[in-house]
Amino acid sequence: MYEREIDRESPKLRLVDGDSRCAGRVEILYQHSWGTVCDDNWDLKEAHVVCRQIGCGEALNAMHKAPFGKGSGPIWLDELKCTGEESHLWQCLSEDWGKNDCSHSEDAGVICSGFVHLNGGGGPCSGRVEVNSGEEWSPVSDGNFTLPTAQVICAELGCGKAASVLRNLPFREDSERVWAEEFQCEGQEPGLWFCPRVPCPGGSCPHRGDVQVVCSGYTEVRLMKNGSSQCEGQVEMKTSGGWRTLCASHWNMANANVVCRQLGCGVAISTPKGAYSVEGGDEIWRDRFHCSGSESFLWNCPVTALGVPACAHGNTASVVCSGNQTQLLPQCNDFWSDPADSEASEGHTANCLGRRPEDPEVDTTVDPGLTTGTPHVCRPDTSPGPLVVETSETSP
Repeated sequence: MYEREIDRESPKLRLVDGDSRCAGRVEILYQHSWGTVCDDNWDLKEAHVVCRQIGCGEALNAMHKAPFGKGSGPIWLDELKCTGEESHLWQCLSEDWGKNDCSHSEDAGVICSGFVHLNGGGGPCSGRVEVNSGEEWSPVSDGNFTLPTAQVICAELGCGKAASVLRNLPFREDSERVWAEEFQCEGQEPGLWFCPRVPCPGGSCPHRGDVQVVCSGYTEVRLMKNGSSQCEGQVEMKTSGGWRTLCASHWNMANANVVCRQLGCGVAISTPKGAYSVEGGDEIWRDRFHCSGSESFLWNCPVTALGVPACAHGNTASVVCSGNQTQLLPQCNDFWSDPADSEASEGHTANCLGRRPEDPEVDTTVDPGLTTGTPHVCRPDTSPGPLVVETSETSP
């Protein structure tokens, strides 16, 4: 066994071919070549070092026999013997670099817990922000928590964009230990672990309560007419399953105004049902949006997805926008409502959604350009408190 000398150009570590950056085949970049690690003596202690090193929390599983497929290139390390406390995998005792009696059918793999998750929101894409120290999950304070940080979290979890951030929520237990750093993400980092951080003075962050994030799986919207995108046409949303048309049932002028504003096309003039429908198109997406008309992006609007009936073929939502920004939107002072008999029509008026003084602070100004994910649902509750979040079970 060796305690090896490390070259000036430090090795790098990654997990590949898993379903996230925190699961996959263990690979090391050494001497300008990516290679693998042999599974001889591979156990949770070695896996813990990997997960901690790449900022993925704690190890859930140390895997053998190339569970994520066979790698290529050198097999850099074999017969590793870690204590579990090392900061880098190559600090563990092992055979020397490249010395092994293995094949790539013995490539080691790891599944880590991840550094961040959203807990208690009814699904993986909404809930209280918690980070893993390698020993336990700790809540993140709402002090100085920003939307760019929420964007990074949603993207890392494969949940699309941040639809809202809810602050000033009561801690579940007064004795809970809060994460002692503030994250200062710019919004484009590949994960929360990579964001700049500032230690809290005295190791204690100022906070009023928990912070919760609601992500949306919707990532782009467009209006399609005769095969091109413009300021009028059939409404289409992009999700992880590709572009989907929306159903005209319950599509109204408030929704249409949000789409027009988001696309830089002024305000909505009309919402003609099925006027731009294309024969033989994909299945119509059933989700119903309940916009107030003042949202910056369509995916900021509350959505109903569970229990929504199938949409008749050709009954697709369409919008005609003014094409300029000279008109003003109507002022909305009432709460959101969704009359049971409301149908999309050219003269449909905007329903509104106001924020009550006793509601938690909600931030819904988002950047339109992040990754895709699976659709999730955010529905407002009629009682004071945070938004109720449900997981959409609609098929792509």
